[in-house]
Amino acid sequence: MLMEILRPYEDRLILPRAPEHADPAWFGFPITVREDAGFTRNDLTRFLEANRVETRNLFSGNLLRHPAFQDIPHRVAGDLTNTDVVTKRTFFIGVYPGIDEAQLDYVADVFGRFMRGERG
Repeated sequence: MLMEILRPYEDRLILPRAPEHADPAWFGFPITVREDAGFTRNDLTRFLEANRVETRNLFSGNLLRHPAFQDIPHRVAGDLTNTDVVTKRTFFIGVYPGIDEAQLDYVADVFGRFMRGERG
C-alpha cells in the first residue's frame, strides 16, 4: 500500500525495491529524497512529523560520517557516493500489520499535501 501511495512521487523520491526471489520482513519503509527533488529530507520529515507521521533517519550509510566512528582505524574501498546518499537523504516511516486503511489514507494525504507544495 505504501508503494502505491508514494509511487506518484518517484520523480522526487527513491522507493525501496526487494531483490528478486527475496521475501523481506520490512521493519520500516525506507525513502530516499532525490538530489533534484526541490526539497531536502529534513524539509519532508519535518512536515511529516508536524502532521503526526513518525519518521526516523536511517542509521546507516557512510558510518565514517558519524561522530562515534570518526577516529577509528579503517580503510575505504571506492568513493562511498551511495553511502553518502543514504546518510544525507534517506529516512523511514514505520510499518506494522496493525496499520489500517484510515491510517494509510492519512499518510497518503500528508504526503500529497507536501508534494503539492504545502510546507507549513
